[in-house]
Amino acid sequence: MNDFDNIRLGKFTPKMQMLYMDIIASLGQSIDPVVRDYIFGVGPELDLDWVMMVANYITLELIKYSYDEKDTKYPLRHFLNYSVDSDQSERMMHSRIIKYVQKYRGQELKNLGYSPEEISNNDIMKSMNTMEEKLDGYRMTAMNFFEHNNIHDLQVIKAIVERRIVSVKKISNTTFEEIFQEYDDFVEELIKRSEKSDEDLVFSSIAMFTLEWKYPIEFFYLMSKLMEEHGIESIDTDMIAMLCTRVCIESQFGGSVTMDSRMVKERQLFLFTLINKDVDFYDKISLSNLIREIIVMVTQYKEISTTKEGELYKDWFKNQSSIEDWASFFRNYDIFSIWERKEWSKKRIKYMRGLFDTFLLKK
Repeated sequence: MNDFDNIRLGKFTPKMQMLYMDIIASLGQSIDPVVRDYIFGVGPELDLDWVMMVANYITLELIKYSYDEKDTKYPLRHFLNYSVDSDQSERMMHSRIIKYVQKYRGQELKNLGYSPEEISNNDIMKSMNTMEEKLDGYRMTAMNFFEHNNIHDLQVIKAIVERRIVSVKKISNTTFEEIFQEYDDFVEELIKRSEKSDEDLVFSSIAMFTLEWKYPIEFFYLMSKLMEEHGIESIDTDMIAMLCTRVCIESQFGGSVTMDSRMVKERQLFLFTLINKDVDFYDKISLSNLIREIIVMVTQYKEISTTKEGELYKDWFKNQSSIEDWASFFRNYDIFSIWERKEWSKKRIKYMRGLFDTFLLKK
């Protein structure tokens, strides 16, 4: 893998160019050659588009990790119009919001297959049972606060976590369209915010990424639209689940991973092939197996890859990069390209409800 003259890095900062090309080089040098050749091809069959797609996927995961690690945790009052001398009504309101979010997020994590230990260690699930915990108070990053508020305030997210989204009795078709209109308006505001500064671009992009991997609204909408347009009445749920749920994958080359599938942009490229009734079943299996190996490879790359000095690569990346570098990546990657304003029909709504029921809300 050394012929990358056609790679265009657009508006990357010099540091981001270096980091990105280092990731690409490591795909050629550090990955098991058998796995590398299976995913990317070999010699003249090398698929540069696949190399860049995986490099983008890895880079986004490394930026998300770095952002989370560098983002400072503050007491709840840091985010509120609250002072010691004022009444505490707003703080108490947000404490109630947090308890509400914890209740439904806990159920959601359980449904997705998380263990009790994993649920209790989740940032959003902090206990307030002991005096020490109460004195310390709720501490969260700006992104944590964003997630808490969205689960409570965005009606479509609230309908998903409360499991009402699937029922026409609880959410009429008219209300269904209205809550998705609110969601689309919200995403438009995120896009506007992303244009203000490097920090806003990074925050808004990671916020969109986080929303979509937890609540795959854009993915399900695209699938509903394709199913309606092409008369697709059934799909292979195992193939689709691999792209939008918590998955446990055993690699054919050895090793396994359990993780949330987070290919929020890349999965849109695969979707039509996997659900198209005119595509040969064995071609779908071949693509599905390839996706599985990419998920395993990227997860292992993020969690166990090291530098020559023995430092975890994700920590080296965190220490070497900055908000400015991450912003330059997102200007090229454009996470918001997965979004479109929704147009509804009765059939499209029916498909959308069914997808939430099948992939997110089953016990």
